Amino acid sequence: MEEGPEILHLDRHVVVVAKRAGLMVEPDRLGHPNVQELLEEELQCNLWVVHRLDRPTSGLLVLAKNKFACTGLMRQFEERTVKKRYTFKTTVELPADPWNWVDQLEKQPEHFRSVVVEAPAGKRAALSGHRLDAFRAAVEPQTGRYHQIRIQASHRGFPILGDTFYGGQAWDAPGIALHSGHLAFQHPKTGELHAFEVPAPF
Repeated sequence: MEEGPEILHLDRHVVVVAKRAGLMVEPDRLGHPNVQELLEEELQCNLWVVHRLDRPTSGLLVLAKNKFACTGLMRQFEERTVKKRYTFKTTVELPADPWNWVDQLEKQPEHFRSVVVEAPAGKRAALSGHRLDAFRAAVEPQTGRYHQIRIQASHRGFPILGDTFYGGQAWDAPGIALHSGHLAFQHPKTGELHAFEVPAPF
């Protein structure tokens, strides 16, 4: 039996977990192990996925345990009130000054990728970031486009380690060096702020 994600918080309405790299969030037609089904088996209840992480990305996820919580959490994600911060590692030295990256991204579902295009094509993608050391950065996306951090970093010459799909160098660890390490949201029932931190494994 595939090992499920680590549960960090569990109550009647939500469950917060740390997903390892390589584990999918939702079921697919090929039957790959995924967070939703593994947790449903472990907790013996139905769960609702309200946001996603790419399969090769590790880090924090919140799932809803009922429709009320699902609606409340989805509203927060749609209104961009959920705070998410990621760490990534590259092999190219990062700029010393903080940055704001804004691009137009176009999803190419037939190739399972995003590309940078010229306006008015595509959709606006924005994120802010700063370097933690020469090769690691903390970034906060203001939009939630497909593969956003991966393509925006690659487009500027900082491909993520392990992300050979977007020009990064191969490495020996599972997945890629992109980690969702901070997640903060209002509890859909109580309204209290819940914040979680999980350090990057790289």
